[in-house]
Amino acid sequence: MNALETDRLVLEPWDEQHRKAWRLICRDSEVMRFIASGEIWETDKADDVFDRTLVHWREHGFGWRSALDKANGSWLGFVGLNYIGPGIEKVAPNDVEIGWWIIRAAWGRGYATEGAAAIRDEGFERVDLDRVIARLQPANMASARVAEKIGMRFEHRATGHSGEALSIYELRRLAKPDQASGRADG
Repeated sequence: MNALETDRLVLEPWDEQHRKAWRLICRDSEVMRFIASGEIWETDKADDVFDRTLVHWREHGFGWRSALDKANGSWLGFVGLNYIGPGIEKVAPNDVEIGWWIIRAAWGRGYATEGAAAIRDEGFERVDLDRVIARLQPANMASARVAEKIGMRFEHRATGHSGEALSIYELRRLAKPDQASGRADG
């Protein structure tokens, strides 16, 4: 699968070369405070999630992408799409979520919004999704702003795997041109 490019980012499919950087972000308490229980992930947990993300790519042809600074190639975090799976109240396991984690040193520069917009477009165009969701802890106002900037709107409250409160945001694809005109042939 090819990389996606934005003005400032290269979004590479999830790959073994970024495992070390992934482990570091999972150990940053400020990044992790709005993820699941809010606790950092030790190496075993980080590796388990990393490995499942690699499998997701192989099985579905889409997934998380490493966000690299186009100017210098440094790893800034990830943005991606994945099937949410079971265990989230009021969310179907086959719903596809869009998500982003950015290293703390890169916060406040618009990288999450820039990357999420590209991933949103990939979801609707290449992956052919009709809807994407985001699950955010209500106190995570920065991620709520990212969700809103890419066109998402609050849908409902839910409870996550660790018992955490979640705000579920959604975005539906606009009708395809052939659907909008009512013509089956485009």
